[in-house]
Amino acid sequence: MDQRKIVLFCLLFCFSSVYGQKPTLVEIGQRFIGKPYRANMLSNGNPEVLVTSLEAFDCVTFLENSLAFKYANGDDSIYLKALKHVRYAGDSLQYEKRYHYFTDAMHALAFPLIIDKTHVTRVYKDFSFLSTYLRKKSAISVDLNLLENRERALAKKAFEYTAVVDLHSLIPLIQSGDLVAFVTSNPHLDFLHTGMLVRQGNRIRLLHASQDKKQVVLSEESLQAYLKSHPKFIGICVFRPIFKE
Repeated sequence: MDQRKIVLFCLLFCFSSVYGQKPTLVEIGQRFIGKPYRANMLSNGNPEVLVTSLEAFDCVTFLENSLAFKYANGDDSIYLKALKHVRYAGDSLQYEKRYHYFTDAMHALAFPLIIDKTHVTRVYKDFSFLSTYLRKKSAISVDLNLLENRERALAKKAFEYTAVVDLHSLIPLIQSGDLVAFVTSNPHLDFLHTGMLVRQGNRIRLLHASQDKKQVVLSEESLQAYLKSHPKFIGICVFRPIFKE
């Protein structure tokens, strides 16, 4: 058994022995608290390599691994398949098939957007950020046509989110384990950060791989306070993971 499998086995053993049953998504995510934050955890170009590190995370790989553990339900043989499923379209290990936009992953995984339809902001984004960036880096061997086709497909639908000023309407709808993505004003990109939400009574906290704190943390501040201290985020999207038991 290689080192990754040993770490994975130990994590799963801890989950089952501590909780005595299949852990919730939040319980899985909390097991990573204290793990260091590291930016750009995945491949920057082709050939794509399946990154399975559990020793450091960026904000997206933290969620991907938490989801993969939940899908695996304690079965080590399913973990890698589950990780591919949450990271790649068609479970295909290709840079062009990776969900580079969080919106793409949420649509493909069929995680519904949780929103108050009376307090929704609708805009159109062209999702051209990645292809525009890669065109400037000609040394990278990537099928830009395939990437641009995926971007155009995303751009066809209106982008819906809850603006910061309307957050009060969304708070009552949030459940522990919901995923949150923080919206940017950049018309070429959907989000700047992602995390998991934890409800404690009427208070919502953020479980995430924090660039500010340099590690995975459960925020002391509320979601509202976090947004107030990060004015670059103009709103949020909340998605609810659905797992077949």
